[in-house]
Amino acid sequence: MMGKYVLLSMLLVGLCACAPSTPRTGPDQDGRLSLGQSSEIARVGTFLAIARADAGLTVPLRHSPRLQGVAAARAVDLASGAVVPLSDRMTQAGYDACFSAEAVARDAGDLRSGVDQMLADPAARAAILSASPSEFGFLRNGTEQILILGRPC
Repeated sequence: MMGKYVLLSMLLVGLCACAPSTPRTGPDQDGRLSLGQSSEIARVGTFLAIARADAGLTVPLRHSPRLQGVAAARAVDLASGAVVPLSDRMTQAGYDACFSAEAVARDAGDLRSGVDQMLADPAARAAILSASPSEFGFLRNGTEQILILGRPC
């Protein structure tokens, strides 16, 4: 019995090693995130919740699929050098925002250092630690990390 679990574990490790290493910019064609993307979103949500709790904000931000789409669109914008206002991207995603903000970390080695870099930026810190946002979307695209904050109207 134990041998089956060992064999299954080895098979899963082998399959993970075959996974593509290119960064993904958003959900697949069915709107689903990969396990890696979901894990990154959960970890960033935890880092944000800790920072916000330290600032006295006890309600954590919820992940928003629409804001996830905005983060993916912003990643494409940043990669192409396009200048598209965040409000336009929010509208295109069907997100009626009463609050919106964006934070970007560049060349961050890992998720934690990316969030720390965002918190070091005064404008991003003010948005992250504000009581105004209730939701977030996050995407890591290569060396860039994009955080979108929002509160629907």
